[in-house]
Parts: sequence; structure tokens; C-alpha cells
Amino acid sequence: MSAGWGTESAVVSARMSWWCGLLVRMDEARDRAIDPKDDPEYLTLSAAGKECGVSVGVLRKDRRLVEGVARTKSGHAYLHREHVPSWSQIESLFLEMYHRQLRRVEKMMKVLESEVEAVRFDLNEASAPLLLAAADVGYGQSSGRTLSSALGTLNREVLALTVIRSHLDEMGRTV
Repeated sequence: MSAGWGTESAVVSARMSWWCGLLVRMDEARDRAIDPKDDPEYLTLSAAGKECGVSVGVLRKDRRLVEGVARTKSGHAYLHREHVPSWSQIESLFLEMYHRQLRRVEKMMKVLESEVEAVRFDLNEASAPLLLAAADVGYGQSSGRTLSSALGTLNREVLALTVIRSHLDEMGRTV
């Protein structure tokens, strides 16, 4: 038993050594890296937003808008001038997001309609309507396909649609 323990200990020690070496190399690379704050080719997100005509909130909405972000040692985000998106790129991305979210809301509406129909059917068929309806509405159930679950999901999808729409509205005001 002790021979196996020695082998395990050596493996753990080798892994720890490898990870420590990796962390040291990462720290050294970070220390050698140019701080974007000192480089005139990098813009703060606020400056990048002004350059492309949108707010920082719009830029932060989707990672595809801020590819090439560099961070300072304190964690502040800077964007290289070459990676600042154009207004039309941002508008195109948000319109794509908006249409995709509309399709998700439509899909959830269909799910909700089928759940309401199931509750209506149970109420029409049941001799004790409150007991059967409670099962379909989702009280005490964990199936995920209940009326309350469908309502919750629809609510989240509509909220996401509203957020995207507010960014599109904001973009309309900035032009």
C-alpha cells in the first residue's frame, strides 16, 4: 500500500510543479505585455462607443461586438482601433439577435398554447377539476412541461426580446 502511495505522491507533486510553472510563465507574460492604457491604438469602451455611435451598454451586450478586447492589469477593457465595429455591423448583429429572439418567443407561445389546451381538456374531462388542473398547472410537479414552467420561460424570452429592442431603439436615437 505504501508503494502505491509513493507513486501517487510523485504524480501529484509533478502535476503541482507543472501548474506552478505555468502560473509563473503566465505572470511573466502578463508583466511583459504592453498595458493597453498606455498604447494610443487602444480605446476605452466608452471612446470606442463614441467612435461607432453607440453606448457602452450596447457594446457590452454581445462578445462578437468587442472581439480583440485587451484588459489592463486592473481589469479595465480596451479595444484596439482595428476591432472597433462599425455602426452598421452593430445594427446588423442586433437585428439578427432580435429576429432570433422573436422566433424563440413564438416557439414559447406555441408551448404555452398547448399547455393551456391541456389544462382546458383536463377541466372538461375531470370529475374533480381542481385536483387535475393543479397537476397540469405545475404545483408539486417537476416535469418542466407544465403551464407555470411555460409561463416562466415565455416571460424570460420576452424580457430578453425587450432588452434587445431597447438597444435597437437606443441605436435609432444616436443616428
